[in-house]
Amino acid sequence: MNDAWLKSVLRLLEQYGIAEFEYEDDTRHILASNGRTSEIGRVRHEEPTPPRQTIEIPAPFIGIFRSAHPDTREPTELPRLVRKGEIIGYLRIEMLLRPVLAPQDGVLAEQLVGDGALADYGKPLFRFHPAGR
Repeated sequence: MNDAWLKSVLRLLEQYGIAEFEYEDDTRHILASNGRTSEIGRVRHEEPTPPRQTIEIPAPFIGIFRSAHPDTREPTELPRLVRKGEIIGYLRIEMLLRPVLAPQDGVLAEQLVGDGALADYGKPLFRFHPAGR
C-alpha cells in the first residue's frame, strides 16, 4: 500500500483543524497529530505481535493526587493519546497545585491512584504506553 492516502488525510486534518488521527489495520498502526505522524508498529502476519512497551509514570513529588484541574467539571477518560509535556494530572501541596506531565508521546492507559489519595514521591500514578518511532 502506498502512502498517498495518508498524505491526503493529513491535508484534510490541517484543512479542517483536526488535531489528532489514529489509524490501525492488520499491517499498520499510525498516529497523526499536528502534521506529524508516528508509526507505532508494522505487523507481519507470520510473526506474533510484540508486546507493547509499558511504563509507569511516577509522582515527581509528594502531594494529594487529582486527575483533573479543580475547575474542570468532567474527568478525562482513559485510555487516551497524550503528547510530551501535556498535563495528565495534578499534585496538590497545601495551596499549591503542581502539574504532572507526560514524559513523551504515547497512550495514557490506566490511572493507578485514586483522586484525593496521597501520592508519595515516586509512587506510580499512571500506566503509559510510549509511542514507537
